[in-house]
Amino acid sequence: MTNKWIYLMSSNSTEEYIIDILEMLAMPFGSVQHFRYQLKWLDKELRSKLPVEGLSQTSELKNRRVVICYLYQEKSDSGWQWVAVYPIRTGILIDAYKTGDKEEDISHFYFKVNNYISYKRQDFTNTFKNCEKWGKFYAFLDTILNDEHIAKKEHSKSAFHTICNSLSFEHLKSPEGNEYFPIYCFVDGLRDRKGEILVPKYDPLTHKSFHEIAEGEYYSFGFSTYFILPPPQYKIELVSDEKVFSSPDIYELKASSRYDEESWAIVSRFLERDIWTSLFFKTQLPDKDSKESLNIHLKFPIRVKRKILYRVIDVASDICLVIGTGAIALKAAVPQNTWWHLPAIFGYAAFAICKIIIKFWRG
Repeated sequence: MTNKWIYLMSSNSTEEYIIDILEMLAMPFGSVQHFRYQLKWLDKELRSKLPVEGLSQTSELKNRRVVICYLYQEKSDSGWQWVAVYPIRTGILIDAYKTGDKEEDISHFYFKVNNYISYKRQDFTNTFKNCEKWGKFYAFLDTILNDEHIAKKEHSKSAFHTICNSLSFEHLKSPEGNEYFPIYCFVDGLRDRKGEILVPKYDPLTHKSFHEIAEGEYYSFGFSTYFILPPPQYKIELVSDEKVFSSPDIYELKASSRYDEESWAIVSRFLERDIWTSLFFKTQLPDKDSKESLNIHLKFPIRVKRKILYRVIDVASDICLVIGTGAIALKAAVPQNTWWHLPAIFGYAAFAICKIIIKFWRG
């Protein structure tokens, strides 16, 4: 059935998996994320639809909706016991495959992050318990949720806050009983000068998303933070390469409020060639009481493209200077030449105009 969605679980079995959920909540729309599982944790239907890596391309599953869920489970003598499930966000599958058909082989899922789940006093745990896959698989196909459970894009921040409030502190702990204190972030990503959010592009060779910006142009990087309980003073940094960007290479926010927002300017230098770089978003939240802090480290690949028109005008100015200078030289070599002043006037006038355009362009 084509209306079946792919459900991917990230559990509390390790601290890294819980942080994966915090990063899923934070990532801008269109960012590509990667989840992986051994085949023994997939239901039979999903497993059968995955192509073997290198043998065929993803076909039926491509563009299928993905639902990312946080799973709280407890360990007992009989194994893992599922306690609560929190669907948090949807995505669109762009690639998926498996390394083979054995139980120990690995399945890989690459998807673009999309809308948040809408919480309207539903008990999603009971909804998932009614599914026959409950307690058996960490990745499966099913029809548990539908479009009514997805928040509209314009309501994303409100849905984000509701999800954060719905995640019980009792379920943010390790199987050994270590309690965690999370920082929730909502990252808008990059906006252009008009305030429009840049949609990340996708590189199929690396299975990663990236933002493409133009050299010398003004952009902003925006985000907001949210806590359920008052936090200790924390710090957030955005780090860039000072050789690529003319804006500060380190931005820093220090705060201790339950909620905040910030936006920082991002401007690249003029470059000799197109270049790849990255922005690094880091949170530094100290532990609170007996709870261990959960920090987020996000990497945003950036491709900075040169402005070709700017360089065409720069080259044209050099050509115009040669024309003007050449006309004067021609007059000296051939005194009887009576039309030398036309290319001289044109060359130097065009040279001046080009330089004025470049001066205003670069500032």
